[in-house]
Amino acid sequence: MRHTNNKIIIIGFLLSAISFSVMAQVAMGKWRTHLSYNNVTQIAQSPNKIFAVSQGALFSVDKQDGSLYFYSKTNGLNGSGITNIEYNPTTQELLIIYSNGNIDALGNNGIINIPDLYNKQMSASKAVHHILFYQKKAYLSCDFGIVVLNLDKKEVADTYYIGPNASQVAVLNTTIHNATIYALSKSTIYQASITEPQLVNYAYWTSGTSWPGTGDFQGIVSFGGKLILQRGGKLYKQENDNSWTPLLVGVNAFNVSNGSLAVFTDNVTYLYDTSFNAKTINNLGTITDAEYDAQNSTYYLAANSSGIISYKQTGSETPVVNYFKPVGPAVNIPWDMTFSGKKLFVVPGGRWASQNFTNGDVMMYEAGVWTNIYAKTIQDKTGHLVNDFMNVAVDPLDNNHFFVSSYGTGLYEFKNNTFANWYNHLNSKLETAVANDPYRYIRLDGAVFDQQGNLFVSNTSAAAGIKILASNGTWSQLTYPAIASKPTLGKILISNQNVNQKWVLSVRSQPGIFVFDDNKTLTDQSDDKAIFLSKFTYPEQDKTGNTIHTSQYPSAVYCIAQDKNGVVWVGTDIGPFLFNNISKVYNDDYTCSRVKIPRADSTNLADYLLVNEHIKAIAIDGANRKWIGTENSGVYLMSANGQQTIQHFTSTNSPLLSDNVLSIAVNPVTGEVFFGTDQGLVSYQSDAADAESAFGNVYAYPNPVRQGYSGVITITGLVENTQVKITDIAGNLVCETVSNGSLATWNGKDANGRKVNTGIYLAICANADGTLSTITKILVIN
Repeated sequence: MRHTNNKIIIIGFLLSAISFSVMAQVAMGKWRTHLSYNNVTQIAQSPNKIFAVSQGALFSVDKQDGSLYFYSKTNGLNGSGITNIEYNPTTQELLIIYSNGNIDALGNNGIINIPDLYNKQMSASKAVHHILFYQKKAYLSCDFGIVVLNLDKKEVADTYYIGPNASQVAVLNTTIHNATIYALSKSTIYQASITEPQLVNYAYWTSGTSWPGTGDFQGIVSFGGKLILQRGGKLYKQENDNSWTPLLVGVNAFNVSNGSLAVFTDNVTYLYDTSFNAKTINNLGTITDAEYDAQNSTYYLAANSSGIISYKQTGSETPVVNYFKPVGPAVNIPWDMTFSGKKLFVVPGGRWASQNFTNGDVMMYEAGVWTNIYAKTIQDKTGHLVNDFMNVAVDPLDNNHFFVSSYGTGLYEFKNNTFANWYNHLNSKLETAVANDPYRYIRLDGAVFDQQGNLFVSNTSAAAGIKILASNGTWSQLTYPAIASKPTLGKILISNQNVNQKWVLSVRSQPGIFVFDDNKTLTDQSDDKAIFLSKFTYPEQDKTGNTIHTSQYPSAVYCIAQDKNGVVWVGTDIGPFLFNNISKVYNDDYTCSRVKIPRADSTNLADYLLVNEHIKAIAIDGANRKWIGTENSGVYLMSANGQQTIQHFTSTNSPLLSDNVLSIAVNPVTGEVFFGTDQGLVSYQSDAADAESAFGNVYAYPNPVRQGYSGVITITGLVENTQVKITDIAGNLVCETVSNGSLATWNGKDANGRKVNTGIYLAICANADGTLSTITKILVIN
């Protein structure tokens, strides 16, 4: 007992001797999701929780304390892009359907994956529209028919093709009424006996014609001993004599939950009991789904942008209304991202031949908190649509002051994180592509500041493709014939080797790269140098070993980045190209290069890096490594020269939400890498960040390293190529490493691979020539 007490006192003393500056650090190699919860359209309830789907993301609200919990691939889900959920009280499981047909069953004992539909080879869509539980089965209404799940075995039991001659039918939903199963499509309602053992045979399914109303069939359900039908926006109730009575008009959807029928119209939610007595809920916005908690006499409503609403009314008393809405980005469309210090900016634009007409929102993430500026708040001030934000240019002196380019509606300025000014064809040099509809076709991209505070922006389908807003507020433009009226101009990169040199992407339809040098005279183009590169020529060796020159003409040029050595990396539809010695880019004999990766065989042959992959995003980290995002193959982390694949993340082998990567941004301070995909935003804590200029706030995390911890220990705040030596308190060398930018890592083991003993360890850090040094302490408890 005495020995134990002494140990506690010693450890307590050691803890007090170490400075703790590790607040909200993400563990090395860990993932985080950053999903939007701004459009709750579906809910389901268990005895203790309300589950909700918003833009494909899943979260829950605890009924007792209102606490929120989030579900994603980082904590066990097997997919992203959720389309349907339903809770089965019999098995006490939440069935989760993904857009690709994958299925998870979330229960008290964890998550069980049911991949049968996902793995099925078929040309038809795997979209699931509705889930019906009956006995120990789940009936899934699919675009091709009905899939029946065996909930005990967690597998597909049957697939019903119920159309004539077993043809495919897009089934919208099913219900069981008086031992008959009904399957509803837009034009036909099929029915069969639920006790028929051969329902897989289409011949047992019949279609009736005595249905009320006109228009498309929209939903069918058994409630209160009656069959309820939605058709053409009207709701009908079948009477005991099989006649139909109109129940309600202007119906958008309905749902049955615990003896309550909820019917949703544009402005009112009607709540029917089993005797078809109705009460209404007004003034709560658009409602699309509801669950009734009979035990607590509380309705939970899927209220779109308002999140989840709980509604409880006792007699004629004033209803008790509560709102539950998680904080997150505005939408799950991370088209483009950029960091300013530790502040992340995300915009949800998009375009190809024409704009996507996506709402122009600005999403900002700083210190673990999301702040959104919504398009509507801007539209209320401009009186015009705000669409397709393409990129953000942040004032280098004030990251609360920034500009956002739009592919269609102009240029927007924000001050103190609030909309301030709108620049269009009337008050600037900006040009519209369509004269008779000017406000929707001011197509911009590539906004970027130079060192003098001048803002450059590319202007598609304009006589002058480059527009400049000077730091004094005046506008000018650069007219180059090579990009005049180009149909899709993209990003602008200002060279880190020569700030006068700018690289401008022509994304599609006449794709290539326009490079110009303004010679510091923005108002005088007579001394400029410029070239348009549509043909990418690079040297390679033929079979005899002679150097030849090969030329490629990419069909699309998606992205551009410049590394710390001045090499420009360009992502195309046929892989990445590298541009070295960029001061010579104007020469007629200039050539680029491609990275060759030797094959892992005895042929001595090599393949070009990511050849024929669509490279959608490239980001450079603090160790000059390349994070490369593709359209179909996820993310690659390549060494500085591109020769070595350090990581390859896909939606299969990691929490990456999708293999279609739209954008990548690296936090320059922490090294956390953010991946924008077509399913939303996710981040990964990497082991490299931008180096410091001097040793300042150097510390290690986690610290202390507690017993049972199996991850790496990170030392941060280092300068470029810091030599780090880990020693025990007696000065014995335990480990030696070199930093990746500002970060170095230690696995907590000695040179022989053994976990070190409990004690204080010193991280002795020195720059490459030994002129700068510092020491930080690490407490290990094993």
